[in-house]
Amino acid sequence: MNQLQDTDKRNSRFPLVDYTRALAVYLMVIFHLSFDLKIFGFAQIDFQRNLFWWSFPRVIVFLFLFSMGMSFEISFEKGLNTQKFFKRVGKIVFCAALITLFTYFAYPSRWIYFGTLHCIAICSFFAVPFRARPRTALTFSLIILAPLLWGYRWPWIKLEHASLDYIPALPWMGVVLLGMAAKNFGLHQVTLPSIRFITLTSKHSLYIYLLHQPLLYGLVYLFYTW
Repeated sequence: MNQLQDTDKRNSRFPLVDYTRALAVYLMVIFHLSFDLKIFGFAQIDFQRNLFWWSFPRVIVFLFLFSMGMSFEISFEKGLNTQKFFKRVGKIVFCAALITLFTYFAYPSRWIYFGTLHCIAICSFFAVPFRARPRTALTFSLIILAPLLWGYRWPWIKLEHASLDYIPALPWMGVVLLGMAAKNFGLHQVTLPSIRFITLTSKHSLYIYLLHQPLLYGLVYLFYTW
């Protein structure tokens, strides 16, 4: 999730990107804590039928991928540095593979084969042709997202089991393109106060993403055993 965590150079960050990504992180922690509380019987939540809880994770993914789109344009606005690009994507692929491996053994009936990080890795490649083309990015974003209003579902890789986290690149690539267009139209320059805690959350969001759930699960489990 370097696309989740990397916006730009240390001394030229854009607060809106950090705010968007940090908000996604905070909501993600709340959602996963709620999920863990349900697992151990501390909460009764229907994540599929309750509209609020069904929408909650989708809002989180939207914020992550929208900030990724802005971040992608900021990072490569002076040209696509292939070494930097493959280093970023390589880190995402490695972390995605770790999540797949861990969940395969920890949750064999619900292991993650195409989650948020997998989506970000693929969308990074899809984003390349749209770099510095805001009108094209916006057009394709609408083409991808608009059919959802009529209930259309874009085809994507889907296995038989219900994954703990399933984020198909279609239609979510549409959100990435929306973020790319937003950056090129200057939205990232919106003036906001720079708050160190938010900046640090955004900057280290990949590591928070990887570590927060095992920590939360462990804490809830300890409380449960007591």
